[in-house]
Amino acid sequence: MNNDYTSTENRQEDISGQKKEVDVKDYPSAIELADSLKGINYPADKNTIVNSVIGRNTDKRISELLGQIEDKTYNNASEVVSATGLVERQ
Repeated sequence: MNNDYTSTENRQEDISGQKKEVDVKDYPSAIELADSLKGINYPADKNTIVNSVIGRNTDKRISELLGQIEDKTYNNASEVVSATGLVERQ
């Protein structure tokens, strides 16, 4: 069955169309992070984001990822998720 998946994946690479714009490294964590960022008023700085998320009893991994983002102002949740490395824009 694994070979069927690989074969399908290889065939899909040959299909023309729109290029993939993002590469999600960890879907469950990206979804959890995006959900925890709801309700934050943007633009927001790192401290505002971290304090808002930590106050919602989020997963320890999410708190650690946010603690590692660059200390700057973010314009939206998408920028924050990208800054954690969970999603890379191509």
